[in-house]
Amino acid sequence: MGLRSANTGEGVPLSAVPLYVTCRICRLALKDQARRRLLHIGFAPGAQVTPIRRSPAGDPTAYSVRGAMVALRREQADEIIVAPDVPPSPDSKSYDSPVNAHKLCCHSQVPTGLMTPDNFDTLAHRARTRLAYTVPGTMRIRGNPTPKYTVALAGNPNTGKSALFNVLTGLNQHTGNWPGKTVAVAEGLSVHEGAWFRLIDLPGTYSLLTSSKEEEVARDFICFGAPDVTVVVTDATCLERNLDVVLEILEVTSRVVVALNLVDEACRKRISIDISGLSSSLGVPVIPTVARLGRGLKKLMDTVQAVADGRIETDPLRPRYDERIERIVSLIEPWIESAIQRDSCSLPARWIALRLIDGDPGLREELIERLEKAVSEGGMSA
Repeated sequence: MGLRSANTGEGVPLSAVPLYVTCRICRLALKDQARRRLLHIGFAPGAQVTPIRRSPAGDPTAYSVRGAMVALRREQADEIIVAPDVPPSPDSKSYDSPVNAHKLCCHSQVPTGLMTPDNFDTLAHRARTRLAYTVPGTMRIRGNPTPKYTVALAGNPNTGKSALFNVLTGLNQHTGNWPGKTVAVAEGLSVHEGAWFRLIDLPGTYSLLTSSKEEEVARDFICFGAPDVTVVVTDATCLERNLDVVLEILEVTSRVVVALNLVDEACRKRISIDISGLSSSLGVPVIPTVARLGRGLKKLMDTVQAVADGRIETDPLRPRYDERIERIVSLIEPWIESAIQRDSCSLPARWIALRLIDGDPGLREELIERLEKAVSEGGMSA
């Protein structure tokens, strides 16, 4: 009904769109944190969105957006302005860049090592591999081993991050509140090739620009906790939506490994991903996994250890912004670079400059507090 009025250029609220009618987001009428939250969960201008289910009371409504299902209240959907979706022409390309190599495929291409076993030798090899990871994890460690590396597990909610953490740590884990926060964070130990790893299962986050205490904890550890490696767990069935937080983390640290989880579900949905192309575009290793079955975890830990000890050098993709923002960054980045000393602040000067421009009050206060502490300890010069 109301979609016809979108031809005037005004568009209609998403809440007015009938079920199963696909439309495209024109703009968000919200501001500040509410707008940022919608952007992070996929409701960005230009994205396709389809209402697929309403509760019996009519509110909330479930929407399909960027490969995921997200429920919104009517008051949120009222602030999302949409227009009818125009089908692409047959000659147009479906993918803008190698990073978005997330496509439907007419054949079921399964990554190496994740095929269903077709003979006894393959099955036996996989059983031995799973035992190698699940048995040490499920046995409780005696003594108090000193971990050599600290690894942060980050990513969107519902990507299988905690399943990966549980398989790698087994019984060797505990949960406690983050210092100064009423947020529970799981921590555990895992051993690989004789080296002990301290794994931190951070709360799921859609972005480092936080809108909740849980996301604030995840951001603070990635930015200020100095993990040796950050493993970003992504969902292969809706990869585009997960890449937002991947790119944000790449702005903070180069020591990143992407775990492309749920590849079995992606294959079942006939989704093929160019893993080597994705890794080349992001500039960091991308490892396919099925965490709940323990598949791909040996290669993942091999890669994590190689990044941690410097045998794998990454060259992460760093997003470029519009000319006005880049001009401002170029003015303040050299001052920040000269003001910090790397032995006291490991954050890139460019990232600090971007966050100060962004104006997030919580992060700005955190940065100022930490920089003042570094100055008082003599680790920085003005």
